[in-house]
Amino acid sequence: MLRGSIVVWVFLLLGLALGQDTRVVNILDPSTANNREVTRLLIWVSVFAALIFIVVTGALTYTVIKFRRRGNEQGEPPQFHGNDRLEIIWTVIPTVIIVIIFGLTAQSMIANSRFPAGAMTVKVTGYQFWWDYEYQDLGIRTSNELILPVNKPVIVEMTSKDVIHSWWPASLVGKQDAIPGITNRLHFTPEKEGTYYGQCAELCGASHSRMRFRVIVVSQEQFDRFVEGAKGFQAPAATDPTLAKGQQLFNQQCAACHAVQGTASANNRIAPDLSYFGNRTTVGAGLWENTDTYLIPWIKNSPGVKPGSKMPAFPQLSDEDARAIAAYVKSLKIEGLDFEGLPQF
Repeated sequence: MLRGSIVVWVFLLLGLALGQDTRVVNILDPSTANNREVTRLLIWVSVFAALIFIVVTGALTYTVIKFRRRGNEQGEPPQFHGNDRLEIIWTVIPTVIIVIIFGLTAQSMIANSRFPAGAMTVKVTGYQFWWDYEYQDLGIRTSNELILPVNKPVIVEMTSKDVIHSWWPASLVGKQDAIPGITNRLHFTPEKEGTYYGQCAELCGASHSRMRFRVIVVSQEQFDRFVEGAKGFQAPAATDPTLAKGQQLFNQQCAACHAVQGTASANNRIAPDLSYFGNRTTVGAGLWENTDTYLIPWIKNSPGVKPGSKMPAFPQLSDEDARAIAAYVKSLKIEGLDFEGLPQF
């Protein structure tokens, strides 16, 4: 009775957990050529695996049933030495299957390794525990949320500034390691607009599981608006008293590490770039929604809510101070951009 109740509660809690998130992470999402190749290969391997399972299980079942003990046996059953023809067959067939799978795998690897012409290049740098993005052809930079145009090939060049990380937006492309001092490359073409969930896939420290990111795929028109706004971005003048206070506190407490275009901290690279932070959908490297509920505790005590965070706690800040800083950084935005309504993947 107790065991049955535990099973019921486990399934109820699992259902509640899954019901809270509309995100669908799928390595076989057919919206990129990379995933279509992986899906094709998986189907072939699954077919061969199913055939082998059926044959082996069927032969084993047949043997167990036909030669089971019946209770009327007398002495030793007839003894015989194997079957050379059968042994050759069951050696040749697995060899042929392995050769076929090898050929299909090589074909998929070659198809996914061809770098497209005319692709946009983005440099991805991993830090404990966040991601930095630099659009090398466009001369702009952002952090934790990579914005890309739909149907435009992109080449991602990855490295790290501390330990080994691994950049993996599962519904778009396979993972690739970000290694200090080495540049690894992968490519993909997003074919469907939406917000794609990403995760560091290499154990990298206390907040490895919290080192997340988003790839936001938008129309070409919206991406052009983002690029135009990012290139000409200037931090707006704080006219509201709360924003003015937040800007003053930000300059005192945050500007030594965080970059904001149009200010004296524009070239900082120690921490995430907060230019157009108001357009972000998440805070804490993809952990929470970008609302005051999560942003204010993050500002006051980052290591307390995300173990291992390099951002120090600010116990001297009152709730009012943190709220003013939150209001200021959320005012840093490119007008006309809204990513909230995009599908989640």
